[in-house]
Amino acid sequence: MISLSRKKLRQFAKDESGVIMTEFLIVLPLMTWTFMALVVWWDTWRTINEGQKAAYAVADLVSRQKEVDMNFINGMETVMAGLMERPNVISMRITSVRWLYDEVTQTGRYSLIFSRSPFGKKTPLTASNVNTDLRHLIPVMNSGESTVILETWTKYYPAFDVGIPVSDFRNFIVTKPRFYLSVCLSENMTPCESAAS
Repeated sequence: MISLSRKKLRQFAKDESGVIMTEFLIVLPLMTWTFMALVVWWDTWRTINEGQKAAYAVADLVSRQKEVDMNFINGMETVMAGLMERPNVISMRITSVRWLYDEVTQTGRYSLIFSRSPFGKKTPLTASNVNTDLRHLIPVMNSGESTVILETWTKYYPAFDVGIPVSDFRNFIVTKPRFYLSVCLSENMTPCESAAS
């Protein structure tokens, strides 16, 4: 009887039926998490890429204008949301600045032409903000030249929790006006030189 039990134990130890199913059940959670992570990571990079392309398109539109108003500025956010097909997750700020350089003191500073955010979502920049916080991000210009700064923020909500938190993807784009010396705001009270170059 003991020898019969040993024989059955040996047969049981050599029996491999059901091993594939057991291994599959062990690996299934890892495979599922990996698939979800790949989907979320791919969607994250797609959102960043779409945001950059849409932001460059909007910056180009703004740089071709002589004068803009708040309807135009609000419309730029609508354009970007349409290009990305992601409504209600985008905010932006459009700022126009001029570089002024004093030959006598050999110092330069940025003069603010205007700064506005569509629908008031972001606080407009001041000349002090531009000269301290953003100065290192703006390319060197000749005295009197102006540029348009477009900042965008895209809120990203991942579909699954795979280690990527809810994020704001920011774009900072500096574009020289295409056809005029500067881009001006029609509601701005200070005069703005925007004669054709």
